[in-house]
Amino acid sequence: MKKLASNLGLDIVLIYAESKSAKLPNNRPLFLEMVKLIESSNEDYGIICWKIDRLSRNPIDSGKIQWLLQQGKIKAIQTSDRQYLPSDNVLLLNIEGSMANQYILDLSKNVKRGIQTKIEKGLWPNYAPIGYLNDSKGGLLVDKVRAKYIKKIFKLYSSGNYTMKELANLMYDKGFRSRGNVKYHKSKIYKLINDPFYCGIMRFHGKEYEGKHETLISRKLFNDCQKVMLEKQHPKKKQPHFHFRELMVCAKCSCLLTATRKKKRYVYYYCTNGRGHCSEHNHYLTEKEVITALSGVFDRMYIDEDEIERMHDNSLELLVNNNPNNQEYLEAKNNLLNEIRKRELRQNELFNLRLDKKISPEDYEAKEIIIKNEIKDFNDALKKLKNEQEVVLTKETLELTKKFFLAPKLMKKAFFKISLDDKQKMLNQILWNSSIDNKKLANVKFKEPFETLANCAENHDIDNLRRVRDSVTVAKPRFLATLVAR
Repeated sequence: MKKLASNLGLDIVLIYAESKSAKLPNNRPLFLEMVKLIESSNEDYGIICWKIDRLSRNPIDSGKIQWLLQQGKIKAIQTSDRQYLPSDNVLLLNIEGSMANQYILDLSKNVKRGIQTKIEKGLWPNYAPIGYLNDSKGGLLVDKVRAKYIKKIFKLYSSGNYTMKELANLMYDKGFRSRGNVKYHKSKIYKLINDPFYCGIMRFHGKEYEGKHETLISRKLFNDCQKVMLEKQHPKKKQPHFHFRELMVCAKCSCLLTATRKKKRYVYYYCTNGRGHCSEHNHYLTEKEVITALSGVFDRMYIDEDEIERMHDNSLELLVNNNPNNQEYLEAKNNLLNEIRKRELRQNELFNLRLDKKISPEDYEAKEIIIKNEIKDFNDALKKLKNEQEVVLTKETLELTKKFFLAPKLMKKAFFKISLDDKQKMLNQILWNSSIDNKKLANVKFKEPFETLANCAENHDIDNLRRVRDSVTVAKPRFLATLVAR
């Protein structure tokens, strides 16, 4: 190309040596860089390439080049045998671009067909697996350096006395290395033992074919290894389910309380003694004692019913005082709506004046902008007014809030009557965990909003409780309804 450019007297500005395939669009960064340069520059650029199919082999890139040539952005395209100019008939360039694209499609089909034909004849079409080498005639040769290690791996594993990791370490110590002189780890040993290629069976795209290559092991040895692997893959035993195991920790060492089942029906909970110095490890709690202890979490949230009634009455008063239907709110709202209507009428009148050509386009646009801004300001004021008067409490959510504060007493009563599964679900709803000391409830870590409710119940802080009432009512009415129903 440099010689051709010299003969034609062309000045080479840039050389792009693209190494990526032109089969897919937007796949060649250097090609895209070249196109971007041509599009953004005011210089007279041309392109020199060996053939059109070296420039593009997909319809999108070909179309881009053709369009830039037609628009004159590309002044000329010079190949080894001809020149393409913006004034030429684009038919020939289009045909050559289509032929290049079709060549790629045919090439892909031919390669796939050739690979399939080769595999069906018993020949391996890809890079040789470990233990083999590709020969110059397209076949496979046994890799005498690594084949002996592979035979040893299958033989040792079939005995059932070695794990994948042990085999990887053992073979590495004996000199088994990859072509890059690195260790084959247990994942590679696992794939190797599961590959029937070494006993003459080739797996390709989900199917198996008989190979003509020299085998390294017998099929019996391969099958023996598969049996050993199957025997080692025992499913884990299903752990028995204990309903309260993840809800309790030891108050002395903060380790989780685990559980065990005796005589298939008696369940006992005890400290795991994970730190090795807890005396509670030897003290067992029956399931009945655990239920009694955990029922105390509801007492931690209990608030005097008279206080709840007082909050309810105060909230009703707040609801009445903040009713958006009061006269002051309606008057302000109507004033804003009237101002908006006036501006809309002015806007229509202004439009009619423009239709009758009684006002210039410049004056029309200036006055229309003023009116639109005024309408926007009034709409913003109306929105702000509505936000300020938005009702925080409604009668429905107020009743749900009251039920929420009364719920601990009702939940404790129901706790003793429901099933173990429902007990677990109820406790999971309201607490993260609890600590047990001497078979009694010591501390409880509640989930929100129960944590705040428990703090208020402990401190008797009615002002804080009122704040909780508002936040709970606004944020979680559906959650409260579901909780109370349960």
